[in-house]
Amino acid sequence: MRLSRAVRTFLMLFFAMHGYCCSQEVVMQPLLQNANPNREIRAKQWVRGLIQQELNAVSVVCKPDAEQAQKLVDMAESQWKPKLVTLVKAYSDAVNRQTVDFESRVERLMAIWINECLDESRVKIWSEELDNRAIFRQRLVIGKMVIDAEKKFGLTYKQMNEVTDLLKERYRESWWQLYRQGTTPETKFVWISRVLSESQQTLGNDRTNINRIESFTSGGSVDLPSKNLSERFELGDKKSDSVIQLDTRDAEGAPENGQRKNGIDGVLLPLIEIPMIFGR
Repeated sequence: MRLSRAVRTFLMLFFAMHGYCCSQEVVMQPLLQNANPNREIRAKQWVRGLIQQELNAVSVVCKPDAEQAQKLVDMAESQWKPKLVTLVKAYSDAVNRQTVDFESRVERLMAIWINECLDESRVKIWSEELDNRAIFRQRLVIGKMVIDAEKKFGLTYKQMNEVTDLLKERYRESWWQLYRQGTTPETKFVWISRVLSESQQTLGNDRTNINRIESFTSGGSVDLPSKNLSERFELGDKKSDSVIQLDTRDAEGAPENGQRKNGIDGVLLPLIEIPMIFGR
């Protein structure tokens, strides 16, 4: 049966707007594939939003003095664009944002800046903050994966603890990136089979079971904080020096701060601010 062009167009738009159905759960895909003609602008706004979020965290966690705060905010303002040009280009060229890890790149660069601008005691405090973030992220992702495994295999409390330990041995930082983009890796049967009972192993080996074709499950949110290119970085009561030129020319025609176009009907959607994790 041949479908009319109008019907085919409707179906394409419907699936683009409502995501891809994976087994029993629906995974919403970010509507970012070629959605924004100003992809480079959007990437820069996300980068600046993440940097500002890190500066806010530094203010709370490290409490830099006035001189250190000014030095750090000026360094961020003057270096963010050349230091992250490859990241912006990667997003501009990518099919979708899932292949680009904004958070890790900004986090690593901020650690370098902090090491150059703050004193040794405050650098140590920030290092502890990053360690605490890593622990929190691992706990969050693995916790979700254990819950998924419990739903599939009916794990006991003891087994859930054992599965947690097994997943910690296999944990990768890339799992957090997946979680932030709305998915979590499947807790594979082969990873945890040794702690399962005979009946649970039979369930895991049953390739006809509908749960076995589920590759991903719902994870975290997908949006990143955003900051206009014309707004200066701030750290406490300090703003970047006015002599540092902003990239305001690139802001022409870009979506408003905190919004993005979905590329289907032009509706502007609000961005969700990522909660900061403070280790102290």
